[in-house]
Amino acid sequence: MALTATAPDTPAEFLSYLTPNASLRELSVDFPHEPCSAGRARKIARERLAAWGLTQTGDLVDRVVLTISELMSNAIRHGASGTGGRPVIALSIRFLPGVALGVRVEDRSSVMPVLRERRSAEAVDGRGMQLVAFESTCWMAEHLGEGRGKAVWAFFQCTSACPSSGVCGP
Repeated sequence: MALTATAPDTPAEFLSYLTPNASLRELSVDFPHEPCSAGRARKIARERLAAWGLTQTGDLVDRVVLTISELMSNAIRHGASGTGGRPVIALSIRFLPGVALGVRVEDRSSVMPVLRERRSAEAVDGRGMQLVAFESTCWMAEHLGEGRGKAVWAFFQCTSACPSSGVCGP
């Protein structure tokens, strides 16, 4: 898929670019519903982004990893652990070189995230989705169906700073 005249900037546009195709790079990993999963997710994401050639992209990798950390932490703190079987949090990263990158974190809670008003500088929590909104181009949340929970997406434009498809590995 060639880069269009305008980069994606709405969730619907990002999702249209990030549908599975031959050029799309994907990573999907399930994590247990426990505090150490956020750190594991950061490490795995940073390694995969480097393998895809995203080490020379300014602050993009740091922004993506910070966003993953925040979404994973929210899922651990606020997401339901599920019933039956091993409770999991699913992380997916989709990357279309030269166009877009999307991060998806799924948990078993149906409670949707809220972008809260700015809290006081002394507050130690409540700014997670503000951070996601600030670091990403845009974000969205979707219900997965009765008893299946939700997914929260964060999207990043990857135009001139992202390597072309010839630079990236599988």
